[in-house]
Amino acid sequence: MTEPGEAQVALEPALVELRQRLDEDLAALLAAVADVSQEQADWKPAPERWSVGELLHHLGLANRQFARAVAMLIGRGRSEGLAAPPGSRRAWPRMRSIADASRSGPIKHPARVTPTRGLPVDELRRELAASHAAVAEQIPGLAALDLDALRFPHPLGFELNLYQWVDITGAHERRHLAQINAVIASPGFPAPASRRPDA
Repeated sequence: MTEPGEAQVALEPALVELRQRLDEDLAALLAAVADVSQEQADWKPAPERWSVGELLHHLGLANRQFARAVAMLIGRGRSEGLAAPPGSRRAWPRMRSIADASRSGPIKHPARVTPTRGLPVDELRRELAASHAAVAEQIPGLAALDLDALRFPHPLGFELNLYQWVDITGAHERRHLAQINAVIASPGFPAPASRRPDA
């Protein structure tokens, strides 16, 4: 987590760009689900597919895991004095292979981020924003650390450095935003109550 006074420190360009990108990722996701009703959130296009509500719950659970990994790596970097060497790389290409399901194919998620169906959609929207913030608010803590030396394995079998543990939050949200949009566009998706003939 950030320490007192850290938020006032001017961020280096790579971290400003990372924070802006995460802001855009969250804004796009929240805009897509802003008007989703409880009935719409619980509707499933097929038994084996997740509902919008389940996708939101999965994202909240995953973001909390990402936040823990980021906090752990920042803490390790500080305790071990892993400062960035002069001229070290401070940004990496966006993790588009995670965001683009057509390129990465299906991904088997860890059990701890398996969602629950039927949770209140307003609660899911709030937790999405809060869990995203739990990652984004730690970005100032990346300043001056050796981002590439600080690494931790992802449950799916690949390793990420500290920068990538932050970036995967938005990439993962973009991946599931595409799935949310696909559910909303599916035949049979409930219409808003105000547009129903009997409303």
